[in-house]
Amino acid sequence: MDFSERFARHLAASGLLDGARIVVVACSGGGDSTALLLLLDHWAKEQGLPLVAMHVHHGLRGTPGEEDALAVERLATELGVRFVVRPVDVPANRRKGESLEAAARRLRYAALLSLAAELGPGTLVATGHTLDDQAETVLLNLHRHAGRTRGGIRARREDGVVRPLLPFRRAALRALLAARGFAFREDETNENERLLRNRIRRRDLPALEVAFPGSAARLARAGEAWSRRLSGLDHRIDAALAAAGAPVEGPWPRKLFEALGPEAAGRLLVRATGARGAVPGRRQVARVAERLLRGDARLAESLAGLRISADARAVRLALPPRPPARLAP
Repeated sequence: MDFSERFARHLAASGLLDGARIVVVACSGGGDSTALLLLLDHWAKEQGLPLVAMHVHHGLRGTPGEEDALAVERLATELGVRFVVRPVDVPANRRKGESLEAAARRLRYAALLSLAAELGPGTLVATGHTLDDQAETVLLNLHRHAGRTRGGIRARREDGVVRPLLPFRRAALRALLAARGFAFREDETNENERLLRNRIRRRDLPALEVAFPGSAARLARAGEAWSRRLSGLDHRIDAALAAAGAPVEGPWPRKLFEALGPEAAGRLLVRATGARGAVPGRRQVARVAERLLRGDARLAESLAGLRISADARAVRLALPPRPPARLAP
């Protein structure tokens, strides 16, 4: 079966793009997003659905980054797809304690969703996450001792972000590009094994596949199962927050945690810290949730570089206080 046909069947079976009026395709110029743009272009033309190819320029890689944007523009022009580029200033908008990679990701999604909002209701944002990305995310969360509190990559988020390539392997997408004669860009920072995800991608997952063939697919299935479970928890949490009139970042009524129970309370802490660019460990989350639920009169401790505090009525999450300035001698 032709790859385009397999892709079309996946979209029909999953309903990922059902009801879409416009699809914004996030395209970095790399292999995965280039393949996504090609496959969606073929499918969308058959459906009569307009696409917008969007490149977010992070301004972190100098000339190679500029060339990425030009490569996406050339591809979009060749396909007859509207092209949009949006610059983001990562260093200037990086939050305290936030890694450069986390800040870039947050700003990238903000830019994509901003364009979607401009284009109006029915606009979805498609990203090029693959089965390999799903497996890597599961391993990444296990490395961070986050485990099931983080889950995997969701095929569709509540904000309209969709991941049409999650069932497909990266190698198959590269083979598709080679067969059709399309080049793609390589981000040299992906070779930096000081970054945990890169080590997992380049070493850990390939080693697992050699030792236990099919590991990536099994890990991806685990990620999907975790994501489904977390979706159920998130619906419970969102309903409880709405009833309490509290935002996900807090502050929250103390009674909210009692109503949620241990698992959902821990999930709320993960979401709240994640909204501030932090990633708490599983043990940290479990310890704080336990203290909140057992009724400790007061609580004040660190959580993923932030400060969580509670009294009998409310729970608050904030940046830690700055140390006092040292006086000059």
